[in-house]
Amino acid sequence: MRNTIRFPFLTLLFSLWLAGTAPAQTVTCPTSPNQVKVTVTATVTFDASTNQFTYQYTVANAATSQQEVADIAIDFATPVSNIASPFGWTATVFADRNTVHWKATAAAPLASDQVDVGQVPPGLFQVKPGTSLSGFSFQSPNPAGPVNSYALGFADIGTADTEAGAEQIEDSCPQSVGGFFDLAVIGSTRGSAQFIPVQIDIKPGDTPNAVNPRNQGVIPVAILSSSAFDATQVDPATVRFGNAGAAPTDGGHVEDVNNDGLPDLVFQFPTPATGIVCGDTSETLTGKTLSGTPIQGSDSVVTVSCKK
Repeated sequence: MRNTIRFPFLTLLFSLWLAGTAPAQTVTCPTSPNQVKVTVTATVTFDASTNQFTYQYTVANAATSQQEVADIAIDFATPVSNIASPFGWTATVFADRNTVHWKATAAAPLASDQVDVGQVPPGLFQVKPGTSLSGFSFQSPNPAGPVNSYALGFADIGTADTEAGAEQIEDSCPQSVGGFFDLAVIGSTRGSAQFIPVQIDIKPGDTPNAVNPRNQGVIPVAILSSSAFDATQVDPATVRFGNAGAAPTDGGHVEDVNNDGLPDLVFQFPTPATGIVCGDTSETLTGKTLSGTPIQGSDSVVTVSCKK
């Protein structure tokens, strides 16, 4: 009896010793789902009898893309209705921002020689390189203006044997595993607009954008310039950020935060005044240009230090 009890106990101690002394496993990061070059072309029609604009989109995946397009998203100004999808795709609206998200959900069968280990199969109707797909549409009473589009390529993220392994991949591979807007390729198209959509970067240089709602400091937020938008034309006095519309502590400074050669405009916002609460997943910045045109942009956040 004594030997039967001692043996498993010694075995457990030996196993724990091995686990504590074993070298950390090297993580092989999955391919990032941004190996696509996508053009989203809009066709806009107006029906005077219903006072509705219909926005129809064609998604073209360049022949030079290395992945099939599996997700498409387009910003909009509310309201929108009658969202339609191509066959094999499903449409939803992000809960925390005005963005329609289409995803190729009809799964392709696994190859005859491929073992099913719980991997996510590719969509049967994804947009292959060198092809295009139409059938994405919605209606809105708002006229057309420039809006952001987003695209994700299909990448096999593989599987992890344990929860710890999955967490290690997530921690080590932010460029491959993360939020939709952290990974998506950003473009532009025409859509339902009441403002100029701008790209912002919360805590430039950080991924993910971790925010402690209880912090008494400031949160840096950059308004990014693009070929179609000059961030230095934003009126600093009009800029507000977060759920509570916090004003910046300064007038902003010009800095190229993403090293694209274009001047970005960076502000500091007092954390307590932003109204950010535990569980928030994105935050929005609003403002106006020097000529009075409204702007708006959102970026993802991860709230931390929220456990009581």
